[in-house]
Amino acid sequence: MTIPMATSARTLLRSRSLLRGSFDHEQTNATRHKSEHFRSCVITHSQSSFSLESWGDEKDAPQQSKPSFREENLAKQFSKELPPIADDFTKLDHERRVAIATSNGFSYDEASGVTSILNALTPREKIFLADKNMPLRHYRAEKGNLDEAIRKIKSTLKWREEFGVEDIKRCFDHLNNSQQKSDLSPEKEKELTQLANIIAHENETGKIYSRGYDKDGRCILYLTPGRENSVDEINNMRHLVYHLERAIACTRRKSGLQKVCIVIGYQGFKLTNAPPMSTVKHTLTILQGHYPERMHRAYICDPPLVFRTFWNIIKHFIDSATLEKIAFCAGKEGKLLLDRDFDTSNTEKCAGGTGKLREFDSREYLFKTPFDHTFDES
Repeated sequence: MTIPMATSARTLLRSRSLLRGSFDHEQTNATRHKSEHFRSCVITHSQSSFSLESWGDEKDAPQQSKPSFREENLAKQFSKELPPIADDFTKLDHERRVAIATSNGFSYDEASGVTSILNALTPREKIFLADKNMPLRHYRAEKGNLDEAIRKIKSTLKWREEFGVEDIKRCFDHLNNSQQKSDLSPEKEKELTQLANIIAHENETGKIYSRGYDKDGRCILYLTPGRENSVDEINNMRHLVYHLERAIACTRRKSGLQKVCIVIGYQGFKLTNAPPMSTVKHTLTILQGHYPERMHRAYICDPPLVFRTFWNIIKHFIDSATLEKIAFCAGKEGKLLLDRDFDTSNTEKCAGGTGKLREFDSREYLFKTPFDHTFDES
């Protein structure tokens, strides 16, 4: 484990446009290497003893004559040539987790914790692991509370299976791949086509999509609540999950990191656009419960005054760890934060963008752009 230290002056940026605390801001003449950033602790896991291969060797693993559609997709995901997994977990993050664990009477040992979590999972549960670092993310999220980490990862694995996350991720693949289409049963092809149609309809207004990366290679996922076009809660969640998985895949391919940036733009937002409270709670359950340690930061850009009413309601359902990652960006101070984290010549205007970008094309994005590429990515 190495902790790269930038030899630069650090100024403290304080802003009412930020929800909590302060951010460290680097000033340096040298070009920042994409894997070395402020307060960064990079951990590579290419030599990790926790691997998908070792999980498949268990004696009690069930015998299967033919891999399921989800298992084949999982195997394809890990057979791609991707950069080594890099962890944007900082030294400060680690110190805080150790302190919290200690204050709650837990020891904090990631290697031991991951081993215990893996030992608690059944062979079938391991099939639905998103990647080999999923146990580590759940252990970190629970700050050493092993029992809670095991309970929550089991809940998430059950959810991934029942909600059909792997099918949601790959529902467009067979439409552009005749070989894969021929491998599907008529029932599965119909199911995937139906999912693709649902997501295509939900995405018609461009209310969620990925475009570009932050300066360290994390995918930027744009959410625009003012473009809401559906009142179907389950289909809304399918659409959200598709884009979360896609943003994660884009980050993984681009930089090997594991987190994404979320930019929420409120152009066109009215309280009449606000989703029902059940949809808000469902969204937070997915983000906080099933995708822990996946959000690097959320930027709420230029929220209108009417948003305050909505925020005062939903903030009580957001856990403290997530709240610390939310920044309100408005005015000059908000622009300074966005300029620090993004190349704003390539971001949307809602994120301080200064360049002229091509208008989002939903059909191109969903049907023609590879799953692990953002819109308009060269």
